[in-house]
Amino acid sequence: MSCQQFAHRVLNATCGPRTSHHAESGVTLQPRLYDYADMMAATLKPTAVRGLAFALLSIVLSGLAHADTAAPQFTARTLDGQTFTNSSLRGNVVLLQFWTTWCPVCHQDQAVVDHLQAAFGGSGLVVVAVDDGEPEAVVRQYLQASPRSVPVVVSDGHSLAARFGVHSYPHYVVIDRNGNVAANQGGGGGGEAYLRYLLRSAGMPPKVGTVEASNRQAPATPSGPQLVYVPPTKAIVPVKAIPKTIFVFTDGARLEADQYELHSTFLHVSAEGQDRSIPLNALDIKKTIAVNRERGINIKIPSSANEVFLAF
Repeated sequence: MSCQQFAHRVLNATCGPRTSHHAESGVTLQPRLYDYADMMAATLKPTAVRGLAFALLSIVLSGLAHADTAAPQFTARTLDGQTFTNSSLRGNVVLLQFWTTWCPVCHQDQAVVDHLQAAFGGSGLVVVAVDDGEPEAVVRQYLQASPRSVPVVVSDGHSLAARFGVHSYPHYVVIDRNGNVAANQGGGGGGEAYLRYLLRSAGMPPKVGTVEASNRQAPATPSGPQLVYVPPTKAIVPVKAIPKTIFVFTDGARLEADQYELHSTFLHVSAEGQDRSIPLNALDIKKTIAVNRERGINIKIPSSANEVFLAF
């Protein structure tokens, strides 16, 4: 068997012929995989091609496994009485935003999330904002001051958030038209471009124009005192690197960060390129303090709303 035949046999075994369509996942195999196999087979030794083929096999299998991860069964009732279920949403791309009224990053993302429904609603997008862990009266009071144009669900028992592994806010889940989880990502603050990137994982086509572009204005002419950047001089004594702070969740999960704001009721953290807000009751405070003390980091939990512990 030639190198080229071997590579194609592996690809055919995992993906089917060059133009096959995976009925269950709705994925059409990209011909470039075969073209890449042709190129590599012509230039590499047989052992290298076999390694490439098995690497492609693992990549394709992992991709299909992710595409076929069904969303957990749920029923969500909105504040205006509308009910959403897995079956009622099937055939649409669904964006679930898990948020809270006290989350500053959620406030920052709110206008963009609401705009996406208007921008992509005609293409089959359904956006649902799921408030997690707050009483309905609190949410309604917030919406009076900051109305939302997307359906709002109140999940004060955390049951819906727990099914999607939500630890912090905002948290975004994208479900494709076949009812599979296409993206499950914590954190926000990335604007419309970030959310459109998540939607593309479910096959949502891009559209021209963004809410951010429409709100963009010419920069104002600076006035008053100006900040001047002065490059730091080289330190004579090497500065010892400070280890990142570890936050331990009640379920044992851990998050490392070196930029955060610790408030009396929540943690605002920048980690893994995203901003997120985490309620303190989701953290194991004793373990968090203990594990950081072993690393030489002393964490102080603010005792009132007037105190904030900063790290940057």
